[in-house]
Amino acid sequence: MGKLGASAWVGLVEPQRLHRRCLKLGEALFRQGDPTVAVFHVDRGRVRLVRHLEDGSSVTLHVARAGESFAEAALWAEAYHCDGVAETPSEVTVIPKPDLLAALEDNPQAALALARGLAAHVRDLRSRLELRNIRSAPERVVAWLRLQVSGDPPMLRLDRPWTEIAAEIGLTHEAIYRALAVLERTRRLVREDGVVTLSAGSGTIEDAGRKDR
Repeated sequence: MGKLGASAWVGLVEPQRLHRRCLKLGEALFRQGDPTVAVFHVDRGRVRLVRHLEDGSSVTLHVARAGESFAEAALWAEAYHCDGVAETPSEVTVIPKPDLLAALEDNPQAALALARGLAAHVRDLRSRLELRNIRSAPERVVAWLRLQVSGDPPMLRLDRPWTEIAAEIGLTHEAIYRALAVLERTRRLVREDGVVTLSAGSGTIEDAGRKDR
């Protein structure tokens, strides 16, 4: 989010107007349809944003981690468009909506940083939509990993269980473990001590999409 970063929203508001909220595992910070009252900053833990659809299914929109802000769209909405649920025991700073809106009006640089952050969220959502268009579960898992890994060879240390990742990319628990078994059997990835290493020929999200057409 540029020079200001996610933590800057906390600094824009008078300290006495802020308060902290501690969440237990699985506890909801807000529910879809609740009136919007605040934007939030994760001080510790993780908060999953989940939207419930009319057909009864749900979609993970984002997982906010320590140091990140979330629910910025609430500034211009009457109700939250998703649930915010603690994925681990968490602590968040609650930034009241009226106070933050007033501060942004007086700080053009902060408003621009917020716009950049929201644009990044849009890009992330587009990537998730691309993933969900990949029909093959193994290719979808590889495509997700390609967006997360770094280094040579490309590696990722997991910070949450595969069951939570499955919800992010639209797979059932059973489907993601079957996909991982296929990928390990064909030596496209290696899992060891919470670290996933991709082979050099695992392809990109674009490659995976073409294979499914």
